[in-house]
Amino acid sequence: MRVLGRALAGFVLGALVALGIAVGLTYVMPVSQAEGAYAMSVAFFWMPAGAVLGAILGATSAKRGA
Repeated sequence: MRVLGRALAGFVLGALVALGIAVGLTYVMPVSQAEGAYAMSVAFFWMPAGAVLGAILGATSAKRGA
């Protein structure tokens, strides 16, 4: 149960970190916002990728006993 809980927490936190980085990136670098392409790439690629990575890291940290 601990592994599932940490994986779920990692899933949510990974998506939020990816979203935060994507939003912060627009303030640091000039990113084209044409027709919502950047927002769609964040919502449909970077947030799910961050969520999966966070879930994997959360599950492996729970298995180690950390």
